[in-house]
Amino acid sequence: MCYELATKILNSNEEFDSIITISRGGLIPARIVSDVLGIDDFYTIRSKYWGIYGRKYEEPRVYIHDVIDVNKKKVLIIDEVVDTGDTMSKIVDIVYKLGAKEVKVGVLHYKTRSRYIPDYYVEKIEKWVWIFYPWSMAETLYSLTIKENPGNILEHVSRIIKELGVEVNYMGHKNLMKSINNYKNKYEESRKGHRDK
Repeated sequence: MCYELATKILNSNEEFDSIITISRGGLIPARIVSDVLGIDDFYTIRSKYWGIYGRKYEEPRVYIHDVIDVNKKKVLIIDEVVDTGDTMSKIVDIVYKLGAKEVKVGVLHYKTRSRYIPDYYVEKIEKWVWIFYPWSMAETLYSLTIKENPGNILEHVSRIIKELGVEVNYMGHKNLMKSINNYKNKYEESRKGHRDK
């Protein structure tokens, strides 16, 4: 799917000076797009809208840790999905404020409920669904579980995997459960830390 996005952009015959990826979800797609397009002027903006534990912040939180030099450049922003459009709208505004001449957006999945319509996408999603990406499998399953049933998380994850037919072959069921248990422990530590303050 990442290569499909990259070739769509390649075949558009548009040329870009820089790529900005939205971390963490856009890192892998953006790396592949940068390779296919031959663009090594590559920047990362960290954004959080959905927390790891299934909570949604009031508005996207954006963090820039590097100097991003896009002044008078044509910029391509890459992410894995545009869902509400809030994060993408905010980041596009930031990139224009950094002096970009033009900004285009490419994503793997465009959810039509989004208020932001990307210039390039691989798949249009008409009905809202959770999307499972191989680079965030444990995080997605944990987020689904903690929202629906914070009790016996590992048992609930196993049920979700079975009900939704989620492929876990890349790391195996046992290792996936171990990874999800790490999320559970970190979540419990973060809750304990908030109560101790």
